[in-house]
Amino acid sequence: MKAVRILHQIFGFLIIPVLGYLLGATIFNYFSNKVETEDLSEASHIIVATSCDRHGPVTLRGFGWVYECRATVTNKVNGNVVTATARGFLRPELIGKQVVGEGFNRGDLYPVRPYAGWGMVLLLPFGVLWLYVYIAAVWPLLPERREPRPLPVRYQRPENLSAPSRAVRVFGGHRRTWLFYVFVVGCLWLLVSYTFEDDVIASGVRTASWTVIALVIIAVAWRAFREPMVAISPEGMEWRGMNLGWAEIQDVRLTRRHVLIIQPRNGKAARIGRFGTEQATRVHVAMGHFSQATYVREGADGRAST
Repeated sequence: MKAVRILHQIFGFLIIPVLGYLLGATIFNYFSNKVETEDLSEASHIIVATSCDRHGPVTLRGFGWVYECRATVTNKVNGNVVTATARGFLRPELIGKQVVGEGFNRGDLYPVRPYAGWGMVLLLPFGVLWLYVYIAAVWPLLPERREPRPLPVRYQRPENLSAPSRAVRVFGGHRRTWLFYVFVVGCLWLLVSYTFEDDVIASGVRTASWTVIALVIIAVAWRAFREPMVAISPEGMEWRGMNLGWAEIQDVRLTRRHVLIIQPRNGKAARIGRFGTEQATRVHVAMGHFSQATYVREGADGRAST
């Protein structure tokens, strides 16, 4: 267990922050490195790449190949032509093409970046999402904080001990939180795959990511359509497509796997569920209040209780 905790600490305090930075840098630079090559009418500088060297696939700019290119820069105002080195926004497919530039700032060459704003817009929700993932991973590692002991309160007998008269409706089964994390991982891998242009492995990762995202969406839609539901009232029980009074029900059983089995006096038994632990408790309490048929609940050891 100690080794598992050490691995958890390494993952929470080292890998997640580094991975978050690299993914954030990938999102920002993917849009920031999109340059203008069509409208050259209002350009103050024209950049033309002559040769490129590839770096990566992981750099401080995130995931993906980063190219360091030699380029000629023409100042359209005074006609001066200089040679400079640009990193990031130029790529081999832009060699020989004219790119709109803004000029030099502290010795670095800057192009016109028409889509840089989109990188900032998408970086904000990603930061919020990654902060949630980081807190969820690190919170169990933080030292426990003891809550103050509550002061004793004198017991007061409730005035109304009668059972509720309205129907109790129970929806939902087990929560599949892992589907959310699979969806997030699929989206992140999809984003990373688009940074590797014209790469066979990236194309395979892109296809796999789209497949994972589609499967998660189908699973969520299927669960929403097939989610267990039952309504328990003084008159009887109601579930999808069925409504039986207590006189029509022979017995009801709630299994230890939280599946509700309703046996009518005429016809086949209906199986509803699987419910979650909280939902199964609500079903059990409602049956205790309203049931006029034989009701049994199986315990964790397989024993039945009424």
